[in-house]
Amino acid sequence: MNKWKKTTAFGLVACTLVFASACSSTNSQEAAQSPTTSTSPTNSEKKIVQLTTVRSNPSDIKWDPGESMDKNSVYDAYEQDLGIRIKNMWVADSKQFAQKLNMMIASNDIPDFFSVADQVQLQQLVDADMLMDMSAIFDKYASSETKEWFTKDGGNQMKSAKVDGKLMAIPLTADPYGSSSYLWVRKDWLSKLNLPEPKTMQDVLKISEEFTKKDPGGTGKSFGLTLQKDLLDDYGLTGFFNGYHAYPGIWQKGTDGKLVYGSIQPQMKVALKQLQDMYKSGQIDPEFGAKDPDKENELVAANKIGMAYGAFYLSAWPLASAAIKDGKLVQDWQVYGLPSIDGTAAKSQIGLGVNGYVVVSKNCKNPEAVIQILNQWIKLQISMTDKERVYINGKELEDKGKLYFKVNPIRLFAQDGNVQAGGILPKAIESKDPSMLKNDPDLMNRYAAAQNYLKGDVSGWFHWMIAKSGGSFSIMNQYLKDSRYEQDQFFGAPTQTMQDKKSVLDAKEKEIFTKIIMNQVSIDEFDKFVADWNNLGGEKITKEVNDWYTKQK
Repeated sequence: MNKWKKTTAFGLVACTLVFASACSSTNSQEAAQSPTTSTSPTNSEKKIVQLTTVRSNPSDIKWDPGESMDKNSVYDAYEQDLGIRIKNMWVADSKQFAQKLNMMIASNDIPDFFSVADQVQLQQLVDADMLMDMSAIFDKYASSETKEWFTKDGGNQMKSAKVDGKLMAIPLTADPYGSSSYLWVRKDWLSKLNLPEPKTMQDVLKISEEFTKKDPGGTGKSFGLTLQKDLLDDYGLTGFFNGYHAYPGIWQKGTDGKLVYGSIQPQMKVALKQLQDMYKSGQIDPEFGAKDPDKENELVAANKIGMAYGAFYLSAWPLASAAIKDGKLVQDWQVYGLPSIDGTAAKSQIGLGVNGYVVVSKNCKNPEAVIQILNQWIKLQISMTDKERVYINGKELEDKGKLYFKVNPIRLFAQDGNVQAGGILPKAIESKDPSMLKNDPDLMNRYAAAQNYLKGDVSGWFHWMIAKSGGSFSIMNQYLKDSRYEQDQFFGAPTQTMQDKKSVLDAKEKEIFTKIIMNQVSIDEFDKFVADWNNLGGEKITKEVNDWYTKQK
């Protein structure tokens, strides 16, 4: 999978936050970056600005001889191209980094710029009056490409970095659509049992029942639907709930225009009752409460389950390990958009899509240099010369799996990258014309893997399921065209009551939902849960969320 876009366990969705820091100038000259273009002055026209930083050292970077996080070809490129010398104050491994950074923040001895993991830490730094307002600096020094980059989601990601109207950080943008849900079904089992492809939730329920009763895998025991202990996300129930117009864990607009919490809405009770009935009839693994997705995948690999909800990359992880055996495709899966329980199309819930925030100390002497680095990274994402591949691949310029892109002190990704890929990648594959992909490294990799799959290379199957016409990217793109995304409407810093009570409320929610599904308690316990949720802090959280929401209008 793509090694240098936001990825998870199979190279698809988990991005290590980059922590850059400090701005001190070896010469007190302002950087000469143009505010409307990412073109840098030549070395003869500028002096060197030194930026100090603290870094996490990813263990999977394969360093060229003589190179390290302290001295490498990527840092050299920033100095050569931008006149910015990056110097690490310290480097720690990923396990120790967060603790070391927290200690530095607690001592009020922060670098000039670095990344924080979330809005909680951002708010702590704002409250301690340690950060610089970047509003005017961003407006002056951000290139036109950079400014456009941050507007494709309507501005919510940038709003999440503002406090009282001031831009107190730069959001590490990513694609919020990448968290959307899809239904994955064994198409060979549908054919074997002469079942139609799922178009409605009624079809889904019928498929689950038939897969359970008729055991198309021939193992002696089958289940209709995957489920794991966390309940949501991959091999979970997010997409199932969305089929009932229920949106657990996010804030949505209610009928009165105010924000309501999705997990306590009536639609959740209807969906939970259906899941309880499925569990009672043997359609759900009775041991799901003790299993993570990898463990549940053992049943999938053993031909005991043929239907699952999950993200666009489910074909890569965890399905690929079940579907491909000894170089052969042994399970024929198909991906579908979310079916609905009624005549209203189901929407897929998504979050904000931010991986963290770059913050700048109020004592930073050259904050504009941070924006120069930001401009350079975005320029590389839009268009990259052969020489500039050093930023991604190191001095050899070619992708040899060394993961040099992780050396860059600021990394962020397109807000609409995957969803737009769904509009052009299938066309390029069908026409065998990669030119329309404009040399985008991610799309070119997926295109090549899909073409190789069509030639018989089974290892490219998971790419094919994502990239083909009717694949998950194609559905993702169609969701956008049809306005089938339900985005979390709360993207502010956690309210005070959230910080105090949310972990307790979340644990109670998971406990009650699990007990309802496993028929350990009556479905009427949902109503008691809603009352308890409100009494234990949820009602106050709702008020705080709506106070925040009012200020955003």
